Amino acid sequence: METALVAIIAFVPMLVMLVVIHEWGHFFTAKAFGVKVLEFGIGYPPRAFGFYTGRTRVFLDADTRYVNLENSTVIQPGQLVRLHSAEDADGNLVARVIEAEPSGRQSSLHDRGADEFLQHDGTVREVDASSIVLADMAYTINWLPLGGFVRLAGENNPAVPRSLASKGPGPRAIILAAGSVMNALFPLVAFTLLFMIPQDITVGQVQVDAVEPNSPAQVAGIIPGDLVLKAGDRDIETSSDLVRATTLNAGTVMEWTVHRDGLEEIVQLSPRVNPPPGQGATGIRISLVNLRSETRFEPPWTAAWLGISNTWEMMTLLRQEISSWITGTRAPQLSGPVGIAQVTGEVTRDGGVRGWVVLSILFSINLAILNLLPIPMLDGGRLVFVALEWVRGGRRIPAEREGLVHLIGFVVLLGFILFITYNDIVRLIQGGSLLGG
Repeated sequence: METALVAIIAFVPMLVMLVVIHEWGHFFTAKAFGVKVLEFGIGYPPRAFGFYTGRTRVFLDADTRYVNLENSTVIQPGQLVRLHSAEDADGNLVARVIEAEPSGRQSSLHDRGADEFLQHDGTVREVDASSIVLADMAYTINWLPLGGFVRLAGENNPAVPRSLASKGPGPRAIILAAGSVMNALFPLVAFTLLFMIPQDITVGQVQVDAVEPNSPAQVAGIIPGDLVLKAGDRDIETSSDLVRATTLNAGTVMEWTVHRDGLEEIVQLSPRVNPPPGQGATGIRISLVNLRSETRFEPPWTAAWLGISNTWEMMTLLRQEISSWITGTRAPQLSGPVGIAQVTGEVTRDGGVRGWVVLSILFSINLAILNLLPIPMLDGGRLVFVALEWVRGGRRIPAEREGLVHLIGFVVLLGFILFITYNDIVRLIQGGSLLGG
């Protein structure tokens, strides 16, 4: 029960944070390119609750029609309304239909072929004889905790005023890719802050305790009792330093500086990409000796550089992992929301806030890459259609066909998530863990 509680407390804020960061990218770039943002949602509908904000002025004229209203004089501030707006020659929104007490996302107006209007709901802030000011930007929390979204006007319909589809391939590609860019930038900021915060760490010298026969370490002449001082260009002060350095250089030749019998020696070895079980990349067992405790922190400029290098190293490790899946040397270990929550709880329990932040960084990088994959319904899948439009000289795939592809992709993705979530639950009931043990 305690583990489950830690998992929920740790996972939910992480999910919200990463989703908000991702959607901020879409949100701000859409606004920068003049695309109307209708909703910023965490989770997927049905909607649990939300509120409206913003100040969108919409003008009224003699052609404005009213549904469930006599005219504009009966509209009250705070009232929820739905507008169907066109755009005049000066770029102003002009109401064509104002509907009181809207029920649901669509209205009967869509059955009359009014797809060229901007449909936006909201609460009335001000109203007079010539215009209405509407809070029509919705921030919502939704019941399906599988991600989040930014709902933009006319995502597939260029006839809608201020729509995403009315923009050229360049702006649309930037808007679609911006979420992943934000997730890729988050590790830089997070790592930088981590290095600036003082922390107590235990360091020492890494000693070789045993060397496996015919391993890269034995071939290089490493013997028990050696102290590893450097691996590549990295000073080795902890066991994790050496593991990280060898993993990053798997499949390549690297230099180690070792201390033996009062002398320093340089040896060359090549860490294995796919080592035998239990041997590791170099075939040694190690321990940390001559321990000492230090408090370390870095100035902002050094922390920023370390943030960049650590982000690059983490992306390199992820690339190596994906490459091993493609070549078949390692099977992917997939997990759904339940499994991710379990891992988050375990890492937070053992590593505290720092462990939680590092895991957030890893998930953010994964989210950036996953969303750019050419999978229907994800940003990468939508980018494929933008690229096809550019290749076809501006001729778009019909919106109905693109929408059908994304719908099928959503159903398949949801089914896949449910399948791996079922496996997560079975593993959890059996007492298993993605982290082993």
